Amino acid sequence: MKKFTKELYSKMQSTIQEISNSGVSGFDYYRTCYHEMLEISKKLKSYILNYRFADQQEEIEFFKDVKPKFQSRLMYFNELIQVEIQKPLISEKRMLAKYYRRSSAHYAALASRNQLFLHYMRSNYESGDHLLFVRSNENFDFINTDLDLDEKYSTPASTELSKLISYELVIEHLAEKVNELISVKGNDTGFKHKLVWEGPKVGLIEIGYAIHELGAVKAPVAQIMEGLQFLFNTDLGQFYRVFQDMRIRKGSRTLYLDDAIRAINKRMDETDLKLKK
Repeated sequence: MKKFTKELYSKMQSTIQEISNSGVSGFDYYRTCYHEMLEISKKLKSYILNYRFADQQEEIEFFKDVKPKFQSRLMYFNELIQVEIQKPLISEKRMLAKYYRRSSAHYAALASRNQLFLHYMRSNYESGDHLLFVRSNENFDFINTDLDLDEKYSTPASTELSKLISYELVIEHLAEKVNELISVKGNDTGFKHKLVWEGPKVGLIEIGYAIHELGAVKAPVAQIMEGLQFLFNTDLGQFYRVFQDMRIRKGSRTLYLDDAIRAINKRMDETDLKLKK
């Protein structure tokens, strides 16, 4: 199972990258990705329905870790299609930013509606996995969601987990859309600071995500990126899409941060040698 799902997941990531590189954007991008994810999801389902899990732990691993990676991405693009369809026709940036913020709040509310399950997942508990991520006809009151109709390909919590992941992805994507609308004031505005970022933009994006994940700055990642753009007189563009590209890199996924670690260690080593002389 692991070999098949790993190869299929790699195929999914490559497909998204190819669509992104093709130049399509907006509704066409979301729709194209959705249909491709649908076909990949069908292949995964067909494989699993004809596969016998070695034991209960392997079944839990699939429905808790593997299936949500695929299903959440399918849901993600479907939700973005809905957001795009309902987007107001007006092109005024302030109104669009307001719409994206309102949409983000909607998904945040959906993500937090099941606090018990959310707490279970975020706390990395495993004691209830045999109930939540093993196929069963039983119903659980704290999973307040519509379950998959196909009982052979669903568990009480696998779909709910996929939804939570997709909502988080949508929220982050919408934050990027808002950032694009409010942070770039036009080419004639310019920046007031003298510091200029001369490294690769992807490097600054790596730094921004690292700052966010380490909790060094208590702010959404979009706000952190906006601050870095202003501080270093640069435009990071669609940083969320760049982050998706980073995730599917072969080898190291943090090339700039790796180089930075090597560089600072080299500097310290050279300083140590000078002091010894």
